[in-house]
Amino acid sequence: MADSPITAKPHRPFYLAKLTLILYVCLVIYATITPFNFVGNSPLTPWDWVMSPVPRYIPIFDVLSNVIGYLPFGFLMIFTIFPHLRKWQALLFTVVMGFIFSGTLESLQTYLPTRIPSPIDWYSNALGVLIGALFAIPLSPEWLSGNLAERLRSTYFGKYQGFFLLMVLCPIAQLYPQNAWLGMGDFGLWGTRISPYWDFPLNNASQEILITTISSFGIGVFFLFGMRQQVASLKVITILFIVMGLLKAIISQLQFSQTGIFHWWSLSLGIGLALGYFFIYLASFLEKKYQWYLAITALMTAILMVNILPYNPYFLSQLEQLPRGYFTHVNGLLGWISTVWPFLAIYLLLKSRHNDLR
Repeated sequence: MADSPITAKPHRPFYLAKLTLILYVCLVIYATITPFNFVGNSPLTPWDWVMSPVPRYIPIFDVLSNVIGYLPFGFLMIFTIFPHLRKWQALLFTVVMGFIFSGTLESLQTYLPTRIPSPIDWYSNALGVLIGALFAIPLSPEWLSGNLAERLRSTYFGKYQGFFLLMVLCPIAQLYPQNAWLGMGDFGLWGTRISPYWDFPLNNASQEILITTISSFGIGVFFLFGMRQQVASLKVITILFIVMGLLKAIISQLQFSQTGIFHWWSLSLGIGLALGYFFIYLASFLEKKYQWYLAITALMTAILMVNILPYNPYFLSQLEQLPRGYFTHVNGLLGWISTVWPFLAIYLLLKSRHNDLR
């Protein structure tokens, strides 16, 4: 009798967790030590912050954000090291690695004039690692071996993990304020742009419609190409856009306070999204090879537009308000993800061009 999908390889490492953990570590490093303006002549040693006095006022939000921010580290580390380490050995290893990782980043902040290392942050990060690991420890071997997660991934994307990871990153890439929602790939270079007073033949509204239409179409047809033909790809893409909108609204509330929840939405954006979805629907009837051409053309066109067309003045006002939000140090990370996402998608399309993704 053949083994079931769950029990066939109960001791197989969770490769998707390993890739996700590597990506997470890179993002945390970027968010923690940006803007990389290190000062080499500091009189402090890297470990002076460990014995610094506890501040009289400890913001609860900072503590919770540090705890929650390191939950994925503990959770993913348990999955990654299985089956080499299990139960209490895995827990001890994960907590120690979390202490070292967080402590190293805090020490690097000693030489950043815009950052202040704190033992409270260190303890909060370690607590997040511990909680994340405790969540992962009780899970059954089929979870730890990755079969259930990989079954979900393989059902929609086959053996190609890149499309799945970019789908996870896509909602995060929209959180940073953009000239038009979904307008990723913006390098923020003023020298490449048309004069901001240029409004013919595109004004601010029509420009937003154009960028949103092309960008949403590029995202949608990219996943159409990546998903297997047997799955309900349009349903998955619809859910993805809904998740992106809800997450954008929630984070905007934290970034821009009371006026933030729909600070990013406009009628032009809605029209562009509707047009983009309509074109995605039409593209769903095409063969994979045509979807590939449409995806790479749309993504490259979107990158070109967001770097050439002038900035919307409402977007510039958003950037001015952004430092007042809670995620001051995270916004740089979100902007970086927004910039590189379409280039990663194009790279994946080029890499997958001659492979059978069905």
